[in-house]
Amino acid sequence: MELTPLPASFTVAPWRLSGVVYGALVNHTAQLAALGDAVHAAPYKAPPAHAVLQVRPRNTLCGPGSAVAVPADPGVVDVGVSLGIVIGRTACRVAAEDAPGVVAGYLVAAELGLPTESHYRPAVRLKARDGFTVLGPVVPAAEVDDPDQLATWVQVDGEARHQGSTAGRVRGVAELIAAVTEFMTLQPGDVLLLGADSPAPRAAAGTAVTLGIADLGSLSFSLVAEAVAAPALADPSPIGDGTQLAPRGAVARVAHAGAVHTAWPHPQGVQLADGRVLREDEVQWLPPFEVGTILALGLNYADHVKELSKELTVTAKDEPLVFLKGPGALVGHRGLTRRPAGVAFMHYECELAVVIGKAARHVAAKDAMAHVAGYTVCNDYAIRDYLENWYRPNLRVKNRDGATALGPWFVPAADVPNPHALTLRTLVNGQVTQQGSTANMVNDIPALIEYLSEFMTLQAGDVILTGTPEGVVNVNEGDEVVCEIAGIGRLVNTIVGDAAFSVIPA
Repeated sequence: MELTPLPASFTVAPWRLSGVVYGALVNHTAQLAALGDAVHAAPYKAPPAHAVLQVRPRNTLCGPGSAVAVPADPGVVDVGVSLGIVIGRTACRVAAEDAPGVVAGYLVAAELGLPTESHYRPAVRLKARDGFTVLGPVVPAAEVDDPDQLATWVQVDGEARHQGSTAGRVRGVAELIAAVTEFMTLQPGDVLLLGADSPAPRAAAGTAVTLGIADLGSLSFSLVAEAVAAPALADPSPIGDGTQLAPRGAVARVAHAGAVHTAWPHPQGVQLADGRVLREDEVQWLPPFEVGTILALGLNYADHVKELSKELTVTAKDEPLVFLKGPGALVGHRGLTRRPAGVAFMHYECELAVVIGKAARHVAAKDAMAHVAGYTVCNDYAIRDYLENWYRPNLRVKNRDGATALGPWFVPAADVPNPHALTLRTLVNGQVTQQGSTANMVNDIPALIEYLSEFMTLQAGDVILTGTPEGVVNVNEGDEVVCEIAGIGRLVNTIVGDAAFSVIPA
């Protein structure tokens, strides 16, 4: 089978990874047991009923031999050794008994994170830092007899710090694949991390770490002190191959007649580069640029916080609430989004999407807008029935296949004089149900770029979904939902039921 490439620093053959890595959290039975009665108290209120997951974004990925920077505060990191499950073919709604058939192989992974005691809404900066996911070479699945019974170990400066096993998981390999693919599709080359034992050993800057898993080998890396103020990176190539940003004004990406095209607005629909004019319904709309890491803001409008206040557990909020999404959640303009049967409350979120145009690391707010390539419209759906108070909002709520509509147009930043003074509104079946202004963001665009670039490298094609104002209402099968942002575009999306998603990919 052909898998897409790893980052260039990897030289493992014949297996290749896509760079999309998902990790299981609180998946260690002993970890939940150690929490005792706390799992029934605020903020959790109940043990997790479904798999708790995270996205490990591309800036975190590195290979053996890397030097991983540790911030001076706290100066240490938790080092978890985790089994990586490499997906070999498209996996959608896979039963546990069929799960081994979608696995290409396994690898050793080091999951790094800054220490925290919270599993409710821990800040994204704790785990999404540059280099905080170290991936080893892939071992074909046929060479691993039982991935749920492998010894694990961690050494720091040659001293044994941990001995454990891939056993004792809430969900083993097959059960985890089944739980994840129930609501999101894993693609060939994706990696699903089984999760580390807890507590994980702790290591400081200036030490060397080696860890391993029986039958899979080991990997080594070093921890170094993070520079106090590393310079911003040099400008990389623009998004994709540059063609999406070349035209002046709004531009889209569409599929037609078996090919992907750049398209521009036309009174009769869209115009392709070869001059052809097509109706909107004659093309399949794609996200209007090559999307990298998706960073989404929660509770970034005060009126939306008030709107949801009855269900929120009060915690100290001293930094933006950011969560990550995988690319499988994306659908384009005029796309379909599924409302599962039996759901009581599923709502839209009309959001301004900010597209990064050049790499940003340690960028001050005053310089941040120079790193913005442009903007588009986002409709980020949530199913509130599925919310649990573990790494909230959990991926089952927010990372479902087709749950994030993006488009139709990419509008260059030069054509948007003030992105903090844009009216946005949502219409359901022609009725206005939500209206607000980007002027009312709690954290504006420069503040968000400054915050994120302090601990992670933002890259061309990364997108920041800036949150939604009040006015979210339940939507049902058959509803047409339109999100509009003045000067950016009009994004149309239709809600469908389970029957539209009845075909399971081979």
